[in-house]
Amino acid sequence: MATIVFDQVSKVYDAGGKKLAAANEVSFAIDQGEFAVILGPSGAGKSTILNLLGGMDYASSG
Repeated sequence: MATIVFDQVSKVYDAGGKKLAAANEVSFAIDQGEFAVILGPSGAGKSTILNLLGGMDYASSG
């Protein structure tokens, strides 16, 4: 059984009246003892995902 599960998690910011999806329907599962790596270009949502994992931000859905 997975220790950490993201199931279609999204985070949308309001940027001056426009909706900006920083993470869109992200899904993954990490089992105890496993390591995970989050890779992507600048602005891809890596920090947003880590903030959601750490409870520093709330998901818009999922």
